[in-house]
Amino acid sequence: MQLEIMLFFQRIKTPIIEKAAELASMCGEIAIPLLVIMILMWCSSRKKAFAVASSLLSALLVSQTLKAIFRFPRPFQVYPDLIEGGRLSTATGYSFPSGHSTTSGAFYSALIVTAWKKWVTLILIIPILLVPVSRLVLGVHWPLDVITGTAIGLVFGFALTPLLLRLYDMRKAFLITTFTYGIAASILAITLALLLSNTGIDPVAFEDLMSNAAITGSVMLGFYLERKTVNSSAEEGSLPRKIIRFLLGMISTAAVAALISLIPAPEAFTSFALYYMLGLWGVYLYPLIAVRTGLMDCER
Repeated sequence: MQLEIMLFFQRIKTPIIEKAAELASMCGEIAIPLLVIMILMWCSSRKKAFAVASSLLSALLVSQTLKAIFRFPRPFQVYPDLIEGGRLSTATGYSFPSGHSTTSGAFYSALIVTAWKKWVTLILIIPILLVPVSRLVLGVHWPLDVITGTAIGLVFGFALTPLLLRLYDMRKAFLITTFTYGIAASILAITLALLLSNTGIDPVAFEDLMSNAAITGSVMLGFYLERKTVNSSAEEGSLPRKIIRFLLGMISTAAVAALISLIPAPEAFTSFALYYMLGLWGVYLYPLIAVRTGLMDCER
């Protein structure tokens, strides 16, 4: 049945349909969620940024863990003569479940929860539906992959996000949760980086899991440190002031990434350092500098 579905999409695929699938697939890649979360973090609502980021990262940790356990090959790898893979640069891990579908399910459903407006819901349902279909059209996932990935994402987005919004308002519980989660994810990331560098464990299975664990650990510890020592307010400030701090935040984030890429180290540790520092910079260090320089205010 799965092969029949894949062959159906192969038969109807045209250059225009394939290009549309590539564009739809981009909605399930990490660039859009990162951009929106940074806007929320620096210019709108840290509470919403925390809820959306935590739901997304938690869903991805589950998805990447399942990939590492099952290690199913992708359709174009199993049937290279029947199925042509597209946008292969984004097909870096194993097939089950679909990371793109997990991302779109978790991210866009979390945004729906934080907005709770009908027009927002109607718009955001579109990528939730289109991203899984695009992965089938591109031949990089089986139907079971995208169904499972979407289900994981929707569960985390719709079920976890409301709890995280409430958690943010409970300062003590928030600090305990973010610290504990951050430490656990950081230990997992460091362990995987060591194993990838020294034991030769399957990089296809564990590199993405290590990267996700690294950014999850740094984001959680970043929220802990920021709430405990800075307590910045993303809502405060005029529109020009918000635009300036967003632009400076993006420029500085790119600079941090560029500097880390110059570090002479094994690939696994460079990847770990990159994701860890990006999370820590965006959530804690940049807001700290922004408050000290007057770009951001503290919550009253």
